[in-house]
Amino acid sequence: MKTVIAVAVLLIGGSMASAAQAAPSAETAKRCMHYSYLLYPYKRPGSVRGSGERGAYFRDCMARDGNVPEPAVAKP
Repeated sequence: MKTVIAVAVLLIGGSMASAAQAAPSAETAKRCMHYSYLLYPYKRPGSVRGSGERGAYFRDCMARDGNVPEPAVAKP
């Protein structure tokens, strides 16, 4: 019985360690945040209604681990 519990603890601990290694890096977060502000530039709060597009793009970029094409910047 004790060996079964020990094996279960080792299996659970091993699966948790691999999940922690799969987290995106700080560089990935910086790149995704930079790209999201290039595509959806900052606008003064209250001047326009927020759509959440920047946040959605950031979450999608992080889900892809930063493997998104570099956005082309539109000239005003």
